[in-house]
Amino acid sequence: MLSVIQRHIQEASNTSVLEPHWGYVNRILPCTNDIGSCEYLDSVYWMHDVSMLYTFILWAAVGLTLMVIFALRVSEPWLSWKKTQDGPGDQIIRRRASLHYRSWRAVQATFRKWILPEAFVAFFGNVTRLQLLVLAILLGYLSIFSFVGIVYKTWITPIKNSTLHNTRTGLGGFADRVGALAYALTPLTIALSSRESILTLTTGIPYQSFNFLHRWLGRVILIQSFLHTLGWTLIEGRFYQPQPTTFKNFINETYIVWGCVAMFFITFLYIFSLRWVIALTGYEFFRKAHYVVAGLYLGACWAHWSHLACWMIASLGIFGLDRGIRLFRTAMIHRGRGVGTKGFGFHCVQSSLRYFHDEDGGVIRLELQDTRKSWAVGQHYFLTFPALTIWQSHPFTVASVPGQHHFIIRCRKGETSRLKMLATQTSTTSEGVSTLSQTPVVLCGPYGTALLTPKSEPTNILAIAGGTGVSLTLPLVLAATAAPDFAEVAVDFVWIIRRQSSLQWIASELDELKRRASSGVINFRVHVYVTQVMDDTFAVQKLEKCLLGVTSKPASEASNGERQIDELDFKTTYTNSEHPSLCNIVSEFKDSRSSSAFRTRVIGSGPASMGHDLRAAVSKWNDGPKVLRDEKLWDMTLDWDDRMG
Repeated sequence: MLSVIQRHIQEASNTSVLEPHWGYVNRILPCTNDIGSCEYLDSVYWMHDVSMLYTFILWAAVGLTLMVIFALRVSEPWLSWKKTQDGPGDQIIRRRASLHYRSWRAVQATFRKWILPEAFVAFFGNVTRLQLLVLAILLGYLSIFSFVGIVYKTWITPIKNSTLHNTRTGLGGFADRVGALAYALTPLTIALSSRESILTLTTGIPYQSFNFLHRWLGRVILIQSFLHTLGWTLIEGRFYQPQPTTFKNFINETYIVWGCVAMFFITFLYIFSLRWVIALTGYEFFRKAHYVVAGLYLGACWAHWSHLACWMIASLGIFGLDRGIRLFRTAMIHRGRGVGTKGFGFHCVQSSLRYFHDEDGGVIRLELQDTRKSWAVGQHYFLTFPALTIWQSHPFTVASVPGQHHFIIRCRKGETSRLKMLATQTSTTSEGVSTLSQTPVVLCGPYGTALLTPKSEPTNILAIAGGTGVSLTLPLVLAATAAPDFAEVAVDFVWIIRRQSSLQWIASELDELKRRASSGVINFRVHVYVTQVMDDTFAVQKLEKCLLGVTSKPASEASNGERQIDELDFKTTYTNSEHPSLCNIVSEFKDSRSSSAFRTRVIGSGPASMGHDLRAAVSKWNDGPKVLRDEKLWDMTLDWDDRMG
């Protein structure tokens, strides 16, 4: 770093001593230059030390926040209730909630009312006010401390053996400040993108919810890198003399070349992460290029300024640990226990494929032959299909309760379109019977938060799904309606689909849900909305028989033109190409279905527009003061499946 020392106008002598500064070149004392240059050096090293302090404060704040969230999770109060055997069945005895519990729930309800809805959707996308609040706090910190502690002064210093002079300002300190903050943000940005996330373990928030902050912090780092580059370009290309000799010497130095390379890589990462660019190049190119270029960027930053290599080492460590844990989990799932396999080793899980055609590309029901893999309701796996490629994996929610193992996959472009071709290749046995297509599968997971556990507090449940989002809500409803603890609560299953043919995806499960709804043992209802107009009368009659069995009860015509089929607690509605109002569905469930002795959970999955409407609807029915008075109807939570972040 001799060139850096020379650039900072430091000249050593026999009486000089080195003063260490963490993250920077050592300072040579005493200063033997002119008074202006010595004052400038004082300000440079002071601003650098302050910059290091601000990076440490940033991480201290992040660490403290995580500790507080973890402590709150551990100390979360639970509702006091127990089961007793009294007669033929179990009876749930509920005590009045404690003040601690009611206060906890009231605070949460108040926060949900204000920070659950989405805001500035046109600019930020489908994110909650809470996510925007966290981003605003980070941006506020970075904005304030990028300018606080900068010496706003100008020094005109002479150049030896020349009539020219250098203009020295606090711009160099500012450029170094934003560069240092960009380095400090890098490990956090990598952690926010990790699937095996320590942030998830600490906070309980699904890893995909951090993708929004990952994207925006990446953009912040790009802006900081640009400002850092611009600042030193102006200093070396304009303020320092003589020109162009000074700038040529500057740009040819090794650490500056690596800085330019790093700037190129971060720009590449930004451009190729734009949605319209991903649409042009394909998601798989984006994912693979992102991994490779991100690694190269970390290496270039290390080479650019090795004094702050600690941030790059931490980033590479998080990156490598995430990938290592993924490989280990995959190896443990597939170690020598596959059905029909012999010996110890890595064995793929065999699966059968059943294809259902529709105008949107079709749907595949994939069923695994080995059901011994453990997971909880609401979790998902990343699936790889070696028959197609080993370089792609995609997340799919398990659409069954533990003991079974199947997935519902919408066929689109890329990998799922090739899987569709594989699924439509049927084979025939020697007896001439057609068999389902089969293919090996590699699983990685499970990931996500368990929606229902043996210790879950009984709650009213409204499960709303759109299309293949039923993969999340179906197993939840099957598990809840089979659990004795949920016998007294209201459970509604709402499924919104475009076409009646979608009912084939889960035909056997719908039969089971119909049986449970009509049994009268549990407070359970099913409502299916078909949004496309059906002109074929025969198709309508066929659907009615499929849903309700052979019945003489005719379909009714609602006043708004909707066509309804009702039988006990199983209802089907045709909405004439209009989507049902999720706000009305939630409101109706709260007012007429929910038991006032229990709080309410809304669980949803589907298009982003559904998430937008559900967040607004659920936030409306949260009221902290009423929850504090133990009015549980006003304590409503939302679990929205957003695997794509």
